[in-house]
Amino acid sequence: MKAKNIRLIIFFSILAVLAMVVNQYFWVESSVDIQEKTISIQKKNAEMERSQFDNQVTLALVGVRDELISLNTEASGLYLEPVQQITENYFVVSFYDTLNPTVLQNLLVEKFAQYNITEPFEYGIYDCFTDSIIFDKYVDLSEGEVVSKESSAPQQKWNHDGHYFGVYFPDRVDVVIDEKDQLSSGLIWSTLLIGVILLVFAVSIFTILKQKRLSEVKTDFINNMTHELKTPISTIALSSDVLRKVDESTELDRIRQYASIIYAENARLESQVERVLQLAKLEKDKIQLKKEAIAIHGLIEKCMESFELVVKQKQGSIEMELDAKSDQVYGDKVHLSNVIHNLLDNATKYSKGMPEIKVRTYNKDGRLVIEFEDKGKGMSPDQTKQIFEKFYRVPTGSVHDVKGFGLGLYYVKEIVNAHQGKIEVESELGVGSTFRVILNQNT
Repeated sequence: MKAKNIRLIIFFSILAVLAMVVNQYFWVESSVDIQEKTISIQKKNAEMERSQFDNQVTLALVGVRDELISLNTEASGLYLEPVQQITENYFVVSFYDTLNPTVLQNLLVEKFAQYNITEPFEYGIYDCFTDSIIFDKYVDLSEGEVVSKESSAPQQKWNHDGHYFGVYFPDRVDVVIDEKDQLSSGLIWSTLLIGVILLVFAVSIFTILKQKRLSEVKTDFINNMTHELKTPISTIALSSDVLRKVDESTELDRIRQYASIIYAENARLESQVERVLQLAKLEKDKIQLKKEAIAIHGLIEKCMESFELVVKQKQGSIEMELDAKSDQVYGDKVHLSNVIHNLLDNATKYSKGMPEIKVRTYNKDGRLVIEFEDKGKGMSPDQTKQIFEKFYRVPTGSVHDVKGFGLGLYYVKEIVNAHQGKIEVESELGVGSTFRVILNQNT
């Protein structure tokens, strides 16, 4: 897919998601507003219903009190204290004489029915002489029947000088509207859904961009591989053509020269093919380490031999500071040799003019550290973050002066990780780079 098409898809996808989020925002805002108004109405209704109930109970109890007063003419004129509501569901009525429980219950049932009060209630009679509740009972008015039984709930005492009776409604509790639950429960699922959609969208965009970049990297890899393979093949073809046309007058040294060119280019071609095969093995997880005890100093010295000549030809220097007191590790000799070879090859290829390469070893925290330092081109911080990625090569513009496929450091990192080690890089553009391989020294 063309980069322009991908950008258009991402652009319109972002617009669609933004439109959905904006729509969701206004929908949530509208829902919250509606729910707030609903809660306000519910509160007002609850307050009105509670106030109406309280008024009905008060009127009913006043009626009961008046009936009791009318039945007890001797105490006339002593009842100036009104009915009092102690709590949301507890009412008391003062009375300055003893009360008959049966008469009181009948009057309560009659007056409550008159005011359409059908909730179960408990009533108790307080005797000021004994300072105690002398009688209490539970009355259920449901289904048109009056069912009485002894109350199991203790009656509250009221600070009062004379007799009084109290009425308690056990099933009536204050209705509290939980605004938090009301506002969140209806919106939480839609908000979670939007969050999941945004997450999926972000992952999709990330995947598309990653695939786009991988496609570009693979295209660069194919171009690099074509260039790298084409050069030795062309050289071999030309040299072979010259040898094919030799005759008896051709000098032997000239024949040997062309034969050497063919041999060298064939070795170069074989090396390039081997790197591609190494990548294929890494991708298929087919690398099997044959671990053994290895003296790293010996491997470094052996790999250095093949680079000394190249460095000297460029009038450079390559130094070793193998200061590690213990250089033995447990690993795969072939793959660790390739790691050292690749890092030395990079230090040589990316050096400016005359290479200056140093290889150091030392022990730290029970591990063996191998450093490869060069005074080459160096890298920017962004490049050092990507240097170990597959196919990645430091951009050189239109100049193709450094050979490679972008597989060497990827291979190095995979092999080091397979040995439970790690690799670090420090680099400064125009100054040079230091690659640090840290290997465990236990089995």
